[in-house]
Amino acid sequence: MPIPGAVIGRPRNKKTAWTVRAGDVLSRWIITIGGIGTLIAVSTVFLYLLWVVAPLLKPSRLWDPLILTLEKTGAPLHLAMDEYQRMAWRYEPNNRLVVFDVHNGATLAQPELTLGETVTAAYFSHGGTESVLGLADGSIILADFGFATDFASETDAPEAVRTLKVGEHGQSDGRIWTRLPSGQLRSQRFVFHMDAPIPAETTSRVLRVARVERAGATYVASLHANGEAYVWRLTRRRNLLTGKETVARTSRRVPLRPHAADLPPVFLGLSGLADTLILLFEDGLLERYDLRDFEQPVFIDETRTLESPDRRVTACRYLLGRSTLLMGDSHGRVRAWFPVNVAPQGDGTRSRTRLVAAQTLEGRPHAVTALATSQRIRMCAAGYADGTVRLFHVTSGKKLGEIHPVDENKAVSAIAVSPKDDGLAFMVGDRLVRWRLDVRHPEATLKSLFAPVWYEGASRPAHVWQSSSGTDDFEPKFGLVPLIFGTLKATVYSLIFGVPIALLAAIFTSEFLSPQARTVIKPLVEMMSSLPSVVLGFLAALVFAPLVAGILPAVLAAFVFIPGFFLLGAYLWQLIPYRMSLGLQRWRLIFVGLTVPLALRVASTAGPLLERVCFAGDIMRWLDGQVGGAAGGWAVFLYPLAVGLTAWGFRLTVSRWIRHRSRSWSRTRCAVVDALAFVAAALLTVPVTMALGHGLAWAGLDPRGPMVGTYVQRNALVVGFMMGFAIIPIIYTLAEDALTAVPDHLRSASLAAGATPWQTAIRIVIPTAMSGLFSAVMIGLGRAVGETMIVLMAAGNTPVMSWNPFDGFRTLSANIAVELPEAVRNSTHYRTLFLAALVLFVMTFVLNTLAELVRSRYRRKAIEL
Repeated sequence: MPIPGAVIGRPRNKKTAWTVRAGDVLSRWIITIGGIGTLIAVSTVFLYLLWVVAPLLKPSRLWDPLILTLEKTGAPLHLAMDEYQRMAWRYEPNNRLVVFDVHNGATLAQPELTLGETVTAAYFSHGGTESVLGLADGSIILADFGFATDFASETDAPEAVRTLKVGEHGQSDGRIWTRLPSGQLRSQRFVFHMDAPIPAETTSRVLRVARVERAGATYVASLHANGEAYVWRLTRRRNLLTGKETVARTSRRVPLRPHAADLPPVFLGLSGLADTLILLFEDGLLERYDLRDFEQPVFIDETRTLESPDRRVTACRYLLGRSTLLMGDSHGRVRAWFPVNVAPQGDGTRSRTRLVAAQTLEGRPHAVTALATSQRIRMCAAGYADGTVRLFHVTSGKKLGEIHPVDENKAVSAIAVSPKDDGLAFMVGDRLVRWRLDVRHPEATLKSLFAPVWYEGASRPAHVWQSSSGTDDFEPKFGLVPLIFGTLKATVYSLIFGVPIALLAAIFTSEFLSPQARTVIKPLVEMMSSLPSVVLGFLAALVFAPLVAGILPAVLAAFVFIPGFFLLGAYLWQLIPYRMSLGLQRWRLIFVGLTVPLALRVASTAGPLLERVCFAGDIMRWLDGQVGGAAGGWAVFLYPLAVGLTAWGFRLTVSRWIRHRSRSWSRTRCAVVDALAFVAAALLTVPVTMALGHGLAWAGLDPRGPMVGTYVQRNALVVGFMMGFAIIPIIYTLAEDALTAVPDHLRSASLAAGATPWQTAIRIVIPTAMSGLFSAVMIGLGRAVGETMIVLMAAGNTPVMSWNPFDGFRTLSANIAVELPEAVRNSTHYRTLFLAALVLFVMTFVLNTLAELVRSRYRRKAIEL
């Protein structure tokens, strides 16, 4: 007899099918392999970036030393090498020029410099070209010294070098020949050219000379024994028909200070633009003369470069670009001086500059006896009285290497850096010392990448990114802080715009929208994420940016009226009778949506009024500081604070009074009182914000500068709006899913206890789903941090550090996209861009890790509920 309540039927087979077990095993292996593969892929990307970036921090390398003993001679005035480090020449005080082989010291040539007069002063540029000699009769001679490279086939080469093997060198006819892998022979020879003497206005012997080439003209300065100084401007013109060359020569006397005649300077220099003449004296006094008006040179100022009377200037030389002056003293210190702009004086027709000592290089307890500079980068070599040589990168202040003395009893008399910066040679007594050199990446140090650096011409140290320029003497600036700042700025502004809209929309969709409307609204919002970033960037740059620039006051007003009209619509909805509101429930979304165009209409009308009242009738000129005061600007920008203060005050007073008195009121009366209180609070925000604005203006504070500034069409406001539009779909989708996943029995229990739907959403649903909401925001943040095309097209791409919403910026990702295709492989610029990618990788990794920790905390709290 069957047992009552028992299930009658075929017994159930409890054995799991082999296909299910096989599927479980296969799924487990696929998930495991996929997870491990993801970890390997992420680790591989990190390690590759680290592998490319690591050489940036490697020290420079000096190797393969060669020491030669040359013929007995005096201390040379100048030393130069060719680009292959095979030949060199030295100029000696007795007007003797010697060309020799760097590898064995053999003399190759001693060109005759027939001058007719004794050379009393000489100036040589980096490699020897653009040189000038001063004579005892007061005249000067322009000269060019250098090397020439020729290529010849084996039949055209001298017979003595035809048997050379690949890589071998030989001498013939005063040249050095080298067999190349292609079979050709390359020859290096010394060449020089000297113009006819240029007579001066005086016959007094020349003490110091200087030369610079600028804009097709040659500028020469000379100081004579009688205390007079002259500057020449020589312009060469060639007749295209006859080929005849003529030289137009103009000279002017420089009115020197009396100090120059009493004690001759140890250095005379012309700046790279030929607009400044400097005289540097042994006691450290530096005088500057303005040559911009060539017809009337004037004295600028004098600077004491040595703070101690027991110090003496022992070496001086211009750095690449001839704006920074390197100065070595008797105590072994090398300092870099350059001019910076200051406020004009007098009638303001001439801008003024002052000299600053921006960099002090690590010294030794011995006098600096020789200085040499690179022809390609901002590197210098300093020789000391004890025979030591040190290499420095001037911008970063990094010591690149040190060569210990060959003979501690003899000083370094001359230094030469090879044209390719791959070799260094210097003279100590009658010995020539040559080292191979690999400077690697001297511009990139932790300090120059992440700390303020005092760049040439700047008034103070600053974070700057500027990787290229149109001149060869450009000073690369690889500060990553402006790019990191730009990335954070773009992220912050996009999150300020996108996160509130996305989360509120998700709460409304999940908790207050009908299921039928939800099935339509949610897919529509998710379709927004299918828009390509390049399309959004195109719209931001070419549509929204010009549009916002034309109606900026209305846009600012819209930030006030749109949320205000939303709240006003909510209060008006409460005025509808309860039974009628139930019947109109499905039209509530449309009713809420109508507040947006209404608010935009009111904002467009109020925009011109706002501009007249707060911005003196022209917001663009107000932002630029041309018109208006600070009170109106403070009132606009502090309006959110005024709203918060007013809401807080009403909550403590009016809202508390309404709660106590409304217990016996009808629903309609409560709704009317709430609406009137909201309108009163909204009206009260106006005097509150005006009081705040006038108070800060009375204190002398102005938002123009720390908060806002000159309006740039492509700015953070436009980027924040468009990037917020891009991250809204992903945040909305994940947040809505997290809210929907909250069990319905929690909602039912809350509603059954008498809570309203809004109280249920705020106090039950949102805390339970907080981990999912936080994850949604962090994923949106990750999208904003890595966004490229929108910021590339709409942010102006200017690496400036300013929180001004009306200014542009540059992000790490946009900078990589713009500059990596043009960067030379394995250059400092190339590796620094990979460092930017590594920084972006680390930023996202750290943010995601912190987000996961916070999410886990919220998840544990949700489980406790």
